[in-house]
Amino acid sequence: MFVATNKIRVEKGHGHELEGRFNRRGGVEGQPGFLGFEMWRSEKDSDCEEYLIVTHWESKDAHHQWTRSDAFRQAHSGPRADFLLGPGEFNSYDVKLTSSPDGTKAHA
Repeated sequence: MFVATNKIRVEKGHGHELEGRFNRRGGVEGQPGFLGFEMWRSEKDSDCEEYLIVTHWESKDAHHQWTRSDAFRQAHSGPRADFLLGPGEFNSYDVKLTSSPDGTKAHA
């Protein structure tokens, strides 16, 4: 499994706007190899609101194909929101081990 993250910082008081944008947009759900999406909001007290966008993929190649797709371009089109504080910080991870509540472990 492959996980891609994007840390996004927004002006305090504007997090709901970012959440709304992600809620309205779509396209990733139909992509081959897509396993899931999560939007995490940091609880730390800061001068801004911080979010982590997390997507799960069957493989690095599946994620790469998404970033090259028309659906990706459409989901990321339009004017940049003025409440964003700088560009997002992208990271990616190769998942090596997972476990379940029943104690089942899976190695990648």
